[in-house]
Amino acid sequence: MKRLDPRTRQWASLVLLLVMAVFFLAAWVVAGDVFDPLDQRARALIRDGRPDVLETPMWLVGVLGSGYVLLPVTLVTSVVFWRRRHRVLALWLPTIAAATVLALGLTKWLMNKPRPTLRGYGFPSGHVFGVTVFVMIALYLLWRFDARPAWQRAARLTGAAFVTIVAYSRIYVNAHWLSDVVGGLLAGIAFGLVIVLALDHRVR
Repeated sequence: MKRLDPRTRQWASLVLLLVMAVFFLAAWVVAGDVFDPLDQRARALIRDGRPDVLETPMWLVGVLGSGYVLLPVTLVTSVVFWRRRHRVLALWLPTIAAATVLALGLTKWLMNKPRPTLRGYGFPSGHVFGVTVFVMIALYLLWRFDARPAWQRAARLTGAAFVTIVAYSRIYVNAHWLSDVVGGLLAGIAFGLVIVLALDHRVR
């Protein structure tokens, strides 16, 4: 299995610090309601005059990007790794899933930002956060196990499209504001980088 070289780890650490700084800045701006006008415009742009034909697809996208799907996929992958004698990695995956849930819940509780429906715990978007972390770890594992370059390129394109569609769907179904979606993406990238760096260091 491949591992990150020291220079790549250094760059990844710098990106992590930058993304974390941007996330904390975004959280501060959101807490001060500065983002509200842009949230309202984005919601109107996506929801006003939206085609009814997308209602079911957007709902399905939300299901695919939820823990009801991502968690079972993670556990099945863990079993596969265990059977192929990648025991440490197999134990790491469920641990990562639990840590993702805890980190998301704590962040939502600290922010307690209302959703468009006025329910709480809107920031950051859990769907976008979870999908971003899931995609980043999947891409890292494909690279680490030296999957074919064509597969890795296809996975990157598919992953980026999946995250984008999930983010769009959360605004479309009126579950989140644009700021929630952006916060979920930033937090997901930061948390994903933490996990990738930890995995690369611990799993040999």
